[in-house]
Amino acid sequence: MVEENHGFTVASAGLHAARGLSASSFTNAVLSEHGIDFSLFKSQPVTPFLIEQSTHVFAMTRDHLRELLFLYPEHQKKFFLLNEGITQEDVIDPIGGNLETYQHCCETIQHALNNILILLHQNII
Repeated sequence: MVEENHGFTVASAGLHAARGLSASSFTNAVLSEHGIDFSLFKSQPVTPFLIEQSTHVFAMTRDHLRELLFLYPEHQKKFFLLNEGITQEDVIDPIGGNLETYQHCCETIQHALNNILILLHQNII
């Protein structure tokens, strides 16, 4: 988990993620370019507990969003596409890509998160 000065606590989890894996070397390289040390990151799967504890859950793709809605229909009001309010396009997972692919994904996520902060502060989502 990463806690920022915006008053939010953020966690990362994947619908099909294995527990305890480190981030890829490309992920670490790209985040390092932005002054972020991700060396202690460990992957975790989405769990009912994480969903229950979350106020908002952002999915990278529409397929992920549909799967979350199927698995946890009682929490549907918490689920949003990462590009919510920008576009309905998926954020493509860079796994298997080159460094440029990871950099593009990082830029896309940064833009999406900046937009999410605005939406959260305006109580739109």
